[in-house]
Amino acid sequence: MSEPFCRGDTATHEVKAGDVFFIDPDDGTNPHYWIVLSVYSPDLSYENFAIIVNITSMKKGADMTCVLRPSDLDAPGFLTHESYAYFGECRDVEVAKLQARSAERRTPVPSALLSRLRAGLHKSPHTRRKIKPKVPRP
Repeated sequence: MSEPFCRGDTATHEVKAGDVFFIDPDDGTNPHYWIVLSVYSPDLSYENFAIIVNITSMKKGADMTCVLRPSDLDAPGFLTHESYAYFGECRDVEVAKLQARSAERRTPVPSALLSRLRAGLHKSPHTRRKIKPKVPRP
């Protein structure tokens, strides 16, 4: 497991695209790596939101749109085996919720991987339609 990434006062630190969190967004006991794909402010809201995607172990029936391997040049440091971006489980979460989980923050992903994930989100047939407009195309 990679070491937490500390950037000073993380309680108030900005969350941005490419940030990585090792969390269970449902506050359960099954944490996974989640990568922030975008941060946005919806109309009529004072809160910022983030679109996050889960990185999970490869399995039969997996969405093959964006497969990640440890040997990839843009592979994140936490990746130890073949995995995939689970676009069908993308979440729309309040940025404040991620800021509150600063202890679970990890080193951000390389920009090349962020671009690959964003392209995959728009290409995947499993991404919910309401998520796609909230993530910029690479």
